Amino acid sequence: MGKMWAARYVGPNRIETDELKIPTLDEGEALVQVEACGICGSDLAIAAGLHPRARAPLTLGHEFCGRVIELRSAEDADFKVGDRVAIYPLIPCGHCFVCGNNNPQACRELRLYGFDVDGGMAEFVKLSLTNLVKIPNSLPSSVGALLEPLAVGVHAVSRVPIGPTDTVVVLGSGTIGLVTALTVKTCNVARMFVTDIVAARLELARELGFEALHAHDPGLGRLILDATHGEGADVVFECTGAPLAALQMTDLVRSQGSIVNCGVFKKPVEVNLQAVNFKELILMGSRVYSLRDFCRAIQIAPSLPMNKLITLRFPLQLAGDAFGLLMSGANIGKVLLEVSGT
Repeated sequence: MGKMWAARYVGPNRIETDELKIPTLDEGEALVQVEACGICGSDLAIAAGLHPRARAPLTLGHEFCGRVIELRSAEDADFKVGDRVAIYPLIPCGHCFVCGNNNPQACRELRLYGFDVDGGMAEFVKLSLTNLVKIPNSLPSSVGALLEPLAVGVHAVSRVPIGPTDTVVVLGSGTIGLVTALTVKTCNVARMFVTDIVAARLELARELGFEALHAHDPGLGRLILDATHGEGADVVFECTGAPLAALQMTDLVRSQGSIVNCGVFKKPVEVNLQAVNFKELILMGSRVYSLRDFCRAIQIAPSLPMNKLITLRFPLQLAGDAFGLLMSGANIGKVLLEVSGT
């Protein structure tokens, strides 16, 4: 096989673009030519040497799409050379309780491409056929690379009933907060607010048509109460993983309302369980997505302004520069690595 370029985690705070051999396939695998790959907050944690499972050297990337260029499978396989695909990056154990009940996203032994095995920040990547999902030729590669985070929002919204009379609050206007808000918008709710502490994120939220509020505004709670006749929001989505949001979520929701936590907290934080008790709240977690959520993301993505979430694009060969900029603390939103797509 020939050679390819790949963005590799080679040690704490070291991302290098290396030349590697193009992978050789085993039975049941496909070789995918990557079109585009997003950089996620989890990738930054790996790059900093803080992820508990990731081991160097590792090709990063779990938000990507591409085109099948080689297959090793039975003749009646669902895929063929030339198919455009998004990557469903979950690698569950396949035999635990939740895997047996078609909810692999909650698998205790869950692994992912780009975390535990080489991912999509490369010109080519080999993948199990079970991790491929077909996408239309009409879907831009930039949107195809955002299907993974969109599926996170789709799964979070699927966790709780939402109706046209509901008021919803989304805590956090990063990528996950915004894709959650975009998914909520497809439910035609009565009113929705999103919060953040970063001005650029709030501005982007407003550009997307959301009522955006500063999370540190001392009048935030009163505003939500006034908007809901003194009751509070019907549903709150926590999408930050920040201690402030963990306390705010129980304040902003109404009695017998629902809270969905999809932000990843790096360590245990304070939560007002007295409010959960007294208000009879429903508090639930939301971890990544199921395959059905991923397929739903493919369905709704063409009708959503997904490209507005992308603030910077880099060629794969400059992945180190992209990571350096993001790890400097710059609040620049979603960064996309362009490999071979449009």
